[in-house]
Amino acid sequence: MDIDTLLSTNAASGRVYLAANVALDHSAPGAECPLYFEALRRALEDEPPPFDTVQYADIYRNASDSWQWMAVSLITNAEREGDGAKRLWSLSACCDEPGTKKLLKHHAVDESQHALLYLALLDLTFPDTVDPTFRTELNQLSPHYALHQELFAVEGSPYAKNPTIDDFLQMNIAEIRTAIHHIMQRPAIAKHCSPDKRNRIELIQNSLLRDELKHVSYTALLIERIAAGISMDRLSQLFRRRFRDFNQITLDELGQGVFDCSVECCTKHSSCRPKIEPGRPVDVVNIVPLVN
Repeated sequence: MDIDTLLSTNAASGRVYLAANVALDHSAPGAECPLYFEALRRALEDEPPPFDTVQYADIYRNASDSWQWMAVSLITNAEREGDGAKRLWSLSACCDEPGTKKLLKHHAVDESQHALLYLALLDLTFPDTVDPTFRTELNQLSPHYALHQELFAVEGSPYAKNPTIDDFLQMNIAEIRTAIHHIMQRPAIAKHCSPDKRNRIELIQNSLLRDELKHVSYTALLIERIAAGISMDRLSQLFRRRFRDFNQITLDELGQGVFDCSVECCTKHSSCRPKIEPGRPVDVVNIVPLVN
C-alpha cells in the first residue's frame, strides 16, 4: 500500500491500523512486523482510539471552519513538534545502541524542521494575520537542530535516559495520531488558502506526511525487535495502556477544541508525555484579523 491509499480512503475510522501498514510498506518495503501488528490489533480492539472515529473527524472539520482556530492550530502543531524534537534529542544523547541513537537523532532533526514547516503553512495559508513581532518569536518554537550538531541531554529533561520499548510505543502512537491529524488537516487548510498557494502548501504537506510515516515505520521496527524478548501478553498490555493514556488525553482536550498534544496539555495530565522547557500557551491575541 502506498501513501495515496491512506489519503484517498473515505473512511474516517480504521485509519490507525491502515496508517501503520502504509508506513511499513512505504518506508520499509518487505519488512514484516508480526509481533507489532498483533499487539496493535489487540490494543485497538480493547482501547479503540477516539481520534479514529467519524465523530472526531466531524468535530475537527467543524472547528476548522474558523480561520482563527485553524491558525492557532498550526501554531500549536509547531509548538508540539519543537518540544518533541527536544525530547528526542535527549533520548538520542543518552541512547546506548548506536543504530537507535542515529534514528532518534534523525527524528529529532525532522521534528525541529517540522516546527518551521508548520509555521510556513501558517504564512502561506494566513498571510498578514500574525503580528510581525510575535511571528518572529514563533521561530523559537524550533530548537533548530541539525545532524552535524553534537548531541546533548536537554537540562532537566525526563527523557535524558536510555530509551525503552515503552518510549517507542508512545512515539509510535503519537506519530500515527499525528498522521491522522495531518490527513484531516489537508482539506481544512484547503478551505482557507488561496488557489495560488496550494501547490507550495501541498509540497510541504507531502514532506510532513512522508516523515510522519517514516517515524511510524522505524518505531514499529524497533518495537518488533525488542518484542522478540518479551511475551505477547506483556507487549499487548503495554500497548493497551499507552493507547488508554492517549485516548484519555484526546477526550479531555476534545471539549476545548484541541486536536493534538501541547505543552499546556502535558502540564495537566500525569499520563501525558512530559514536555521539555514548558512555555506559555500560544496567545490568541497575537493573531490579528485577516485583511480583506
